Amino acid sequence: MFTIDASSIDRSLPVPVGKQLYGLLSYVLSFGDMPKGAKLQSVRQLAAELDIAPMTVAEVYKQLRSDGLVEIRPGLGAFTVYEPRRGEGVIAPASALSADIDSLLEKAEALGVSPISLSSMVQAQAKLRKPRVHLNIIFVGIFEAPARDYIEQIRPTLAANDVFTLLTFGQLHESEEARIQCRDADLVLTFVHREVELRGLVPDANILSIRFIPSEGTRQALALLDPRTRVAAVTQLKDYIAIMRPSVREFAPHISDITVAWSYADDLANIIARCDVVIYASGADHVADLAGANKRCFEYRHSPDPGVLENLLAPALAELRHNKIADAERLVKVANIASRRTKRR
Repeated sequence: MFTIDASSIDRSLPVPVGKQLYGLLSYVLSFGDMPKGAKLQSVRQLAAELDIAPMTVAEVYKQLRSDGLVEIRPGLGAFTVYEPRRGEGVIAPASALSADIDSLLEKAEALGVSPISLSSMVQAQAKLRKPRVHLNIIFVGIFEAPARDYIEQIRPTLAANDVFTLLTFGQLHESEEARIQCRDADLVLTFVHREVELRGLVPDANILSIRFIPSEGTRQALALLDPRTRVAAVTQLKDYIAIMRPSVREFAPHISDITVAWSYADDLANIIARCDVVIYASGADHVADLAGANKRCFEYRHSPDPGVLENLLAPALAELRHNKIADAERLVKVANIASRRTKRR
């Protein structure tokens, strides 16, 4: 993840330095790998490093606290809050199945079945087998098109018969029905930096925020750019305009000519015309149309962190499924007891 220094604040951009700093810090806290409890620079230290007013930094820290991304400890400073949890439920899939997997491998070896063949057999059987219960899961995204891709990347972590629904924050703000859907779902997934907003909209929902990282395709596309390339980096959200340049340079440090712009800037057409490659943030799809077929253009896309899917989401789903099965069995027992009592009468 890129570092924040004096060059990160671009005073030529039509966005106040405070808003730029907020976008930079919230991006690093949401999409980076900072562990929980890591201490941020003090207000005065960061203000001096970036050459901005301490009051501006203090206001940004307060906003980050309101967003649930940092905690302020009186007399100590600001500390990170989010960290992917390890399996804390009654089921930890990998460790709980370890002995069974060893036993299955030994049996396969005795029968002359290779580990690769065994893996294929297990995957084929898993596709045919339906779990005893299904989970109703909702992903709340910002823009519909990329959110559909995120769902497809998350789906392999789910069971075959789980129901996975997409909603957007726009729908939740406008529709009571959408908010009820979230409230009634077994689990609602969203981005780390939008969790507080989501909890404000549906306080009774079972919400789990997951971390996203730049996608493999994005990283490769940036790394392969010619050093002489003139890049236009365009964002849809003004709050995050300052992250575009360091985000590009994180995977393309050899690129020096980067012009940052807002997707609805008056001079965007001129900026695109002067550049060789256009890179746009998710949600700014119309920029590709503006660039035209003859200009290379690609999206700076993120994807769910595989480690978070494995270590956070998978155990959470296993625990939900276990509890749902246990609840169903308890209901059956209660119904059987009631039936027997009725017959005795």
